Amino acid sequence: VQEFRQYCRPPQAESQGALPGIVLEFPTEIIFGNNVFGWPLGGGDFAYDPTNFATKIRAAGVWFEGYDNASLSVSPRVYLVPAGLDVMTIPDSETLATRTWNIVDQSIPPPFLTGSADIQNPTFIPSIDSLDGPFAEIRKFSSFRAYGDMVGTPPDQDQMTFDSRLVGRSVWNTKWLLIIPGGTLLNDGDQGLDRFVNDVSDIKLFFNTLGYSGN
Repeated sequence: VQEFRQYCRPPQAESQGALPGIVLEFPTEIIFGNNVFGWPLGGGDFAYDPTNFATKIRAAGVWFEGYDNASLSVSPRVYLVPAGLDVMTIPDSETLATRTWNIVDQSIPPPFLTGSADIQNPTFIPSIDSLDGPFAEIRKFSSFRAYGDMVGTPPDQDQMTFDSRLVGRSVWNTKWLLIIPGGTLLNDGDQGLDRFVNDVSDIKLFFNTLGYSGN
């Protein structure tokens, strides 16, 4: 999966073989009359407030309804990656027009101290020899712990993650990826995924957010 290679820090070296996993792709939106997944708002659905021009993530959590801790690991892990465009409305737009951003979180490494010997060295290249790491390298997402959840039980917000890669990103994104590596379920990742698919009836996604009206 290209997005996994581009945005995620893998749990093991690629030389150790392919990683079995489940990759779920979905969009989110904040549009009046629709739920957060873009479907017509119905009973039991949730929708964010379109009167805020921006709704940003402060923390996130994932729960698996029906997850069996007796036959699977008690510490499953997932990646939640905003791989599409961040969307926000324009604060002073009467029609709630939107703007989109293709956000790439990149690092700018701090330079080493440059001495007179470096300046006098004809082979010295500042962009190569004075930086602690590659310039503009993509900062990758780590996985975070998901939890089992009993049917009808509200998620425990103490089990949420405040991962810095997600903080500040828009709730409204054109393409999210939820990646569930089988190797975090059982040592035999394929067997873990088989049990997961048989047991889990729903996946709950929870955002702790903050909003700005902007006007």
